Amino acid sequence: MADKPDARGRTVREEDLQAAVRAVEKSTVVCLSSHVNPDGDALGSLLGLTLALSAQGKAVYAALPRPEQFPPQYHFLPGREMLRDPEEIPEGADLFIALDCSNAERLEGLRPKAEGARFLVNVDHHEDNNLFGHLDLVDPGASSTSELVYRLLRAGGWESTPEVATCLYTGLVTDTGRFQHRNTSPEALAVASELAAAGADLALISREVYESQSLSYTRLVGRALERAEVLEDLGLVFSYITQRDLRETGASLPETEDLIDHLRTVRGTRVAAILKELEDGKVRVSLRSRDGAEVGPVARALGGGGHANAAGYTSDLDIEGSLARLLEVLRRGRHG
Repeated sequence: MADKPDARGRTVREEDLQAAVRAVEKSTVVCLSSHVNPDGDALGSLLGLTLALSAQGKAVYAALPRPEQFPPQYHFLPGREMLRDPEEIPEGADLFIALDCSNAERLEGLRPKAEGARFLVNVDHHEDNNLFGHLDLVDPGASSTSELVYRLLRAGGWESTPEVATCLYTGLVTDTGRFQHRNTSPEALAVASELAAAGADLALISREVYESQSLSYTRLVGRALERAEVLEDLGLVFSYITQRDLRETGASLPETEDLIDHLRTVRGTRVAAILKELEDGKVRVSLRSRDGAEVGPVARALGGGGHANAAGYTSDLDIEGSLARLLEVLRRGRHG
């Protein structure tokens, strides 16, 4: 598909939602997926919509590009058993819905099936979304993709069962940082209230996502915090984990999604970075910011993307080289 402008300044109108509803109603086979390295919003929006569309009698095929990346803290989510292997996703589906993907590349091996569908709907809230769908339900002002999915359910008159509500509330609460981030809008709080009223299990979500971790991961957190450093001139706190750390502690990479949150609370810092060595030697860099600092432009300068206050990218360099490159971009942004 031809390149399109990014999503800055966009909103999702009621007529856009109704167009998506009509696309669903006209379709028999609906495929859904979200991005690699899925977080709570990716999984919550994917599973919530999968459950909702299944209840409409559709033949629903949902998958993640890499099933092995499913973080264990989200194993409790309803509908997880409905996920299929990527190769089971049919070619030429009536409808493909991509969730929480700023670009089609984030679908990895499922991208050809998305682009080969008769109709592609892109549902997302990233400001750098490049509008790759036939229909783009993209609103950077939304707190989460799960919030947009809930708007779609309302537009279609589709029921939010307790199971659907639990999935969507998980996406909303994680992407707003437990309603602490700046994207916690009045609309987000209203949606949270409606999902709670629909039966979302708030206590279960809180316990499983924030108060349940393996001893292996706890030990890994200790290593990362022990080697954390602060660069006062940049207001930066950073740390890293290696494949050796994972082997020696017994932790898995998908468990580390929230590891950066342990760093971002360090007093006197505005930017947090965690560098994670991947099996192929590349390094996944996660960035968070606060107090007016923005990391979205930093991630985009390094080939990634995300929000102003939460972003990331993958580096082809080793940890030392990746850190040096990150510091170079941060300093250039500060002084340039």
